[in-house]
Amino acid sequence: MAPELTRKPEETIEDYLVRLGNNLDTYNLTWTTAADLLNKESMEEYTEAKWRKDYNAFLKWKQYIVANIDGDLAKDIKDATIEQRKERIKLQTEKIEYNKALREVARAELLEERIIESVNNRPTISVPEIYIKPNNSKKDFILPVCDIHDGVEFKLAGWEGEILNAYSPEIMEKRMWNLLEQFITINDQYKINHVTLPNLGDSVDGILRMSQLMSLKLGVTDSAIHFAEYMSQWLNELSKYCVVDYYSIFGNHDQMRMLSGKRDEFPHENAQKWITTLINANLRGNKNVTVTNCNEFMYIDVLGTKILGVHGENEKNLENSIKDYALTYNKRIDMLLSAHLHHSHEKTIGMNGSTRDIEFIQCPSLIGIDHYSLKLKKTSTAGAKVMVIEEGQGRTVTHNIRLK
Repeated sequence: MAPELTRKPEETIEDYLVRLGNNLDTYNLTWTTAADLLNKESMEEYTEAKWRKDYNAFLKWKQYIVANIDGDLAKDIKDATIEQRKERIKLQTEKIEYNKALREVARAELLEERIIESVNNRPTISVPEIYIKPNNSKKDFILPVCDIHDGVEFKLAGWEGEILNAYSPEIMEKRMWNLLEQFITINDQYKINHVTLPNLGDSVDGILRMSQLMSLKLGVTDSAIHFAEYMSQWLNELSKYCVVDYYSIFGNHDQMRMLSGKRDEFPHENAQKWITTLINANLRGNKNVTVTNCNEFMYIDVLGTKILGVHGENEKNLENSIKDYALTYNKRIDMLLSAHLHHSHEKTIGMNGSTRDIEFIQCPSLIGIDHYSLKLKKTSTAGAKVMVIEEGQGRTVTHNIRLK
């Protein structure tokens, strides 16, 4: 039995009757169930009508009595009434918050279940049966991609009408194929044949503010499906040339917000989560690709280099972030990868041992400069970085790729 339904030690039967009668809705009671409780405590067998009439009689005379008595007794009665109302509001508030939490979890689980069900009932991409020569060079590639913002379309003009940047789902695909071609050329040079590929978030544009409605060519759901299908094909093609470990991190634009929704109001409802579920299902037969959903953080070891990946919307100072994360989680961090700002920046802040640096790398975006980054005067061309990690040394080579 719920604690609030139990008769308290100091309560008389009359007190118990009044409390139950005052809180029928709050306690999810009817007079029939309340009568059972009252009969059990009073060792009687009255009908619910008797208890209900006694309570109604109390209500009938309560206001008259309170209005016609003076002094401390009247104050005590009024104070008790206020306390009853406060307790009722507390219980109602707790129930509202509990039900809200249940709805959030249930909605996220239902969405994921429906996506998995639909994916499992459709044919997968035709995966290549290609043998990739194992990597024995004690080197690995790191190729972060980020801020792809699939679904958005715009043209950004300069002072004299020149196009500073243009973007659309078609341009996104063109830049990604260009990135693939340039990476394959680099891989042919080093013959490492393995790449760790973190997606640092904002794969879709989402709706963080009303102004974005004007630039969305695809709806939020359509753009997420489009990106999942395209990225599956892209990774499948890449797997013909090297083994791929793909990691997916939540971005702030990936959050599934309602137009009036607030940031992090439903943190589990992130499009990146089910985009990754779709990619994983599409490529489930591809032995050259592993797909991992990391939620907000990616912490991996690449040939002894400890790498933390974040989207970056919560990072005010990346140098401080490395120190704070290392202290908070008691983990060594050699490299912090972040995105979000749509431009490139990196800095070495120390070293671990005699050969490996501690550094942060702000990664460039695939979308490049847009109206928002121009407003903040944070401008950079679209691009990506291909980094070579060597065992015992960390990052030794970086190729900066420009994408048009």
